[in-house]
Amino acid sequence: MKKEFYRFRRINSLIGEFKELENQSIYFAEPELLNDPMEGFRDMYWKGDFIVWRNLFQHYLLCLERLCSLLLISGEDHPISKADIPVFSSEDDFPTPIYKELFSSITNKFFDNKSLDKLILSISKRTTPVRRDELFFYFRNTHSYALEVIYSEYEKNGLIPKRDWINSEADKPIIDLLNKDFIGTLEKSLNENGGDEKIANTIFSALQHSNQQMDLIHRYNGRIDNDSKNRNLVIIEFPKEYISQIEKLVFPDWYTACFMSECKSSSVWGHYGDNHSGACLIFNADVINDKSFLKLKGRNGYSSTSGPTYGFSNIMFFPVNYIQGYGQIDFFRMLGRLPIPKLNSVWYSLDEAMSECADDMIKSENSWRKKYWENFYRDVTVKSKDWSYENEHRLILTSSSDSFSAPKDRSLNYEFSSLKGIIFGIKTTTEDKLKVIKIIEEKCKKIGRDDFKFYQAQYSSDEKCITHFEMSLLSLT
Repeated sequence: MKKEFYRFRRINSLIGEFKELENQSIYFAEPELLNDPMEGFRDMYWKGDFIVWRNLFQHYLLCLERLCSLLLISGEDHPISKADIPVFSSEDDFPTPIYKELFSSITNKFFDNKSLDKLILSISKRTTPVRRDELFFYFRNTHSYALEVIYSEYEKNGLIPKRDWINSEADKPIIDLLNKDFIGTLEKSLNENGGDEKIANTIFSALQHSNQQMDLIHRYNGRIDNDSKNRNLVIIEFPKEYISQIEKLVFPDWYTACFMSECKSSSVWGHYGDNHSGACLIFNADVINDKSFLKLKGRNGYSSTSGPTYGFSNIMFFPVNYIQGYGQIDFFRMLGRLPIPKLNSVWYSLDEAMSECADDMIKSENSWRKKYWENFYRDVTVKSKDWSYENEHRLILTSSSDSFSAPKDRSLNYEFSSLKGIIFGIKTTTEDKLKVIKIIEEKCKKIGRDDFKFYQAQYSSDEKCITHFEMSLLSLT
């Protein structure tokens, strides 16, 4: 049994620069290149016991120290970016015993602060989930103190000259939060409003908006030197960028190739069909147990003698779910990118005690893994209702063991027999049509195929949409 899916392409991609038609290739794009800025968005939240919260702050400190050391080495001469934040690292990954000992000293001094310890304990007892804006608020209020601890230890160990100025009140924001009983007051407000977490979301969203505006004002007035990009990343932007990067600890990177279940929308032709001057490829998918698959050839492993290996495999079509809102992800209980031993040592244990956040994985790793991948595919196949006219289906490329970061590794090849036909757009030029026909003719002759179909798109005044008719006089036999 077969099912048709439609893939709209620009002529330049099809027969120009990338030669997709000649190579029978399908490119899987990263989410950042898709047209919806909310692609792959997850409603991430943080809720757990003192163990995981304390380990999160230690991980923050480790990542911050690494960027401080990079800034110390490179200054502004070599760019530092958020990609340099070592979210997959731990103390065991330090290159030398001396470096490890230095960070141990930094950690001890950081957590010797009783106010910080009380703040982390208060956060761990929050009754509603902590979301991005609230997490940013806590990191922002501890950031100056973390920097002061790091640089004071650098100074103590002779890594930097004696400083002219020491921030003796670096922990004042932490102390102020405790003196004002900020979290206690927040909890009281939540209890008075029936535990509605919208109260907290509104408060921290407003604080975040104010912070963004003040940052813009300081940059405009020159109080922040925009040319000092490395320094700004470490001193100012780190709390925000750290939060964006630690989400990589949850799910692997993913890439997608987009198809449609129909080809009647003028908007779709306009957006994806090169303003109606491109073409639409018709693919025949195999239906197995009510699910649709396309057989594609790509990298599927490695050989110790010859390097990467390639082969065909069935890639499943996922229908896009057009809904309002996005799936929630419990960060501490969905840390799926780390090996279990490292997960337990870095995140789930403290002073020989284990966090309750590890319970689901310990109870049944198989059930945990099943839920993990259900959440992953749920979140990468969601778009808002604004896009429902697309009727999109997706092929997804991902792997826990292979990043597919190189674009060449994300160009997979289909069997020519899977391509049923091609629809030319209303404005596709005759020259481009002839080039397409020539390529297809050569492919058909090579394997003796005589059933390939060409179609021409047109506007139907009866159906009030884009339809297509078969160009039956075109014969490739």
